[in-house]
Amino acid sequence: MKLILFIIVSIGIMFSNDISGVAYFNYSEDSGFGLSRTYFTYKSEISDELSFKFQTDIGQLSESEEDLAEDYRWTAYLKKAQLDWKVNDGMKISMGMIGMNMFNVQENTWGNRFVAKSAMDINKYSSSADLGFAIFKKLGPIAASLLISNGEGYKNSRSDENTKKSLQLLYGEKRLDKNDGYNVGIVYSSLCDNSHDCLTVSGLFGGWSGSNIRLGAESNTKEIGSMSANLTSIYANYSLNDNSSIFVRIDSNDPDSNVDDDESDTKWIGFKWAPTKGLDICPTLVRIDDDRAGNEYIYISNKYIDTMTINFQFKF
Repeated sequence: MKLILFIIVSIGIMFSNDISGVAYFNYSEDSGFGLSRTYFTYKSEISDELSFKFQTDIGQLSESEEDLAEDYRWTAYLKKAQLDWKVNDGMKISMGMIGMNMFNVQENTWGNRFVAKSAMDINKYSSSADLGFAIFKKLGPIAASLLISNGEGYKNSRSDENTKKSLQLLYGEKRLDKNDGYNVGIVYSSLCDNSHDCLTVSGLFGGWSGSNIRLGAESNTKEIGSMSANLTSIYANYSLNDNSSIFVRIDSNDPDSNVDDDESDTKWIGFKWAPTKGLDICPTLVRIDDDRAGNEYIYISNKYIDTMTINFQFKF
């Protein structure tokens, strides 16, 4: 199936002008050179009301050394096979393998996906795409979206009859990485199993963009039974000129509020340079401050772990 999918994408690239793509390449002093992700996207306007998006995600099965699978083979996933029906100016229906609504706005406000995933994505609070059905509706100044999906993400096949409900309410500008303005919003999802134990995720986020500055912040909570996890992320970008900017981001993660000394902070500080269209080069310092250093959960010889990386983004 994966080979067939790759062949279809390759043929599409050769014969279609509607294919776009992006690839993330990096160098780290710890692990050398790496190619973390490659996306191919095909879009088609079937009519004024109907459109289709097809996207593949090509990457390694294991994304980090901490992944116990330790399987670094490359594979292709179907990330989106999304049919969008514009019912009217204020309502859209989507179906198929569709993009989720839990952290898409926050990820755009952060604006540096090729450097690091958004906080929810890194800590697996939600998948970025899933198989299901969605309704997008304008309610005055508020944009609302409700998704009903399998809840297993785009990398897993359906294994049970349970469904996930995801809600987003947004006030303000959705794409602060492209437009000036501000936004505030909330997200909520619930996925219950056959024993009626429910995994819920809730979040509050906001952002502002103007005067060459883009700011964003989010606070998220994940709960199942008596376990509660908390995650916050703040980020800032400052444009120096048309082709360069600097940024900083700080994530604070408490994976279980019932456990002491398991919190960690991760900081990114970087400089982004676009020397030509379609290419971004970004040297980045990543610092991890882990309270688990030296205790029974994990041994780290130094509480602070600093890593220097150079990230590249190719758009075509």
